[in-house]
Amino acid sequence: MLFNQGKLEKLTIRAFLPQASPDEAPRVSKSPEDTYVAQVNPGSYTLDHLLRYADRRGQGDSGSDAVYSGSDPTTLTFDLLFDGTGVVPPPSEVGDVPVVGALASALSGDDKFEVLREIQKLDRVVYDYQGELHRPRKVLLVWGTLELACALTSLRYRFTLFRSDGTPLRAVATATFREALSDGERERRDNPSSPDLTHLREVREGDTLPLLAHQVYGDAALYLEVARANRLVNFRRLRAGSRVALPPLDKGARP
Repeated sequence: MLFNQGKLEKLTIRAFLPQASPDEAPRVSKSPEDTYVAQVNPGSYTLDHLLRYADRRGQGDSGSDAVYSGSDPTTLTFDLLFDGTGVVPPPSEVGDVPVVGALASALSGDDKFEVLREIQKLDRVVYDYQGELHRPRKVLLVWGTLELACALTSLRYRFTLFRSDGTPLRAVATATFREALSDGERERRDNPSSPDLTHLREVREGDTLPLLAHQVYGDAALYLEVARANRLVNFRRLRAGSRVALPPLDKGARP
């Protein structure tokens, strides 16, 4: 394809479709209405990883061990430029080739890049409240090797250039996104298997207490202890969709 070797990948934000159930795998919308492509890629971005530690000190202690208590979701912050002066061409329909001037104008079509219209497009994908979801949508942000399922936490627009009638010609958006994973996705990623932690499992068709006990403790014989901990009377018939807590158990506590 023409200019294929010089193709410039643009930062793209795509909204997730509503999930019919928590167990359904997330799906990204393919509709152009649910997609935003940056006019100009960010010059930089910041990824924040925050670890939390419990502070366990006795009276008079000068320090304490770093006892890990959890990790906060990753946050991503970057700036997006909106330029309606014509100096920067809008995203091209032929592969976002990195060319400027008359050639770029010819390739990008006749539609003028309107700053306020583009801001509305971005808001529709990441910010606008969705009544059926009772929140803004989660999105998949992709740029090169960066891929993050996330949700917007803050969005600030700074307008820097205007027409004589006050219409904005240039703006910069500072956006912060927070990683957003469902419980199922998080469990698959973390793969928790330590028997000294309490695990909360959602029962699926075919699950049994011995199977769950084996998965967590490596010992199916502890299923009676799990039944006692959950006060289950008919533990042989687990209801799909219910939740079972698997607390820390002594492996010597076999029935």
